[in-house]
Amino acid sequence: MTESISGTTEIFGLIGDPVEHSLSPQMMNAAFSTYKLDARYMAFKVRVEDVSLAIGAIRALNFAGVNVTLPHKSTVIPYLDEVTPIAKKIGAVNTISNVRGHLKGTNTDFSGFIRSLKKLNFTPKNKVIAILGAGGSARALVAGLADAGASRLIINNRTAERAEKLVKEFSQFFPETKLEAVTLQTIKETTLDLLVNTTTVGMFSSGLPVDIMECREISILADLIYSPRKTSLIKQAEKMGIPSLNGIGMLLYQGCESFTFWTGKKAPEEAMHNRLLSLID
Repeated sequence: MTESISGTTEIFGLIGDPVEHSLSPQMMNAAFSTYKLDARYMAFKVRVEDVSLAIGAIRALNFAGVNVTLPHKSTVIPYLDEVTPIAKKIGAVNTISNVRGHLKGTNTDFSGFIRSLKKLNFTPKNKVIAILGAGGSARALVAGLADAGASRLIINNRTAERAEKLVKEFSQFFPETKLEAVTLQTIKETTLDLLVNTTTVGMFSSGLPVDIMECREISILADLIYSPRKTSLIKQAEKMGIPSLNGIGMLLYQGCESFTFWTGKKAPEEAMHNRLLSLID
């Protein structure tokens, strides 16, 4: 990232609602700075009803690329020219490139999450995993965890029909993983190798998506929220001695892969990580 903005500066961004809490601009601009690229990354709040206008603006204003966050990861797809096979399977896009008006979408969430689990020496193979939520991030995790060999994935969503639809859709792609839409009570009664919160509960309040004190057994807990760094769910896990991680690792690694998708360069992981740590410590 150069120190001045010119007529040749490439613009990247994040679209979602809300975006005010996002650390992506600081992380991605640190990456551009490392390579001294003439580029800037900014966050743009886009309402649900304005998604088509926002995608049109990417073309009209010649943005080089964008990341997509809640609640638009699935709704952007019809407006793109091309979607990678993995993103099609997931049904959610979190990264879009713009090459001479051709918009290509992909998904780096699933691989970012799998990489983040290595911090706790966790591998999904033959594991029983519960996922809270059935939105774009949950879809990516279901695909990634099933592809990595999870034996059973149980999914709970506030709207049960949405979880049931996800299970029906993904069961055909991953027949060797048992996928189930379940109630919170079933999650509480199941011995879990990993519990993952993909909802926004805890981002703006002290609420809990589930009271893990009522759960039978949880080996590891992951909360995709990274701001605040310690949600009420993470704090509860720490009090109970359950190893846990927040969404910082997933944010870092999906960002690294987005950077490479846009630029063709290996992401400066250390610089991006250090920037994130400077913002959360």
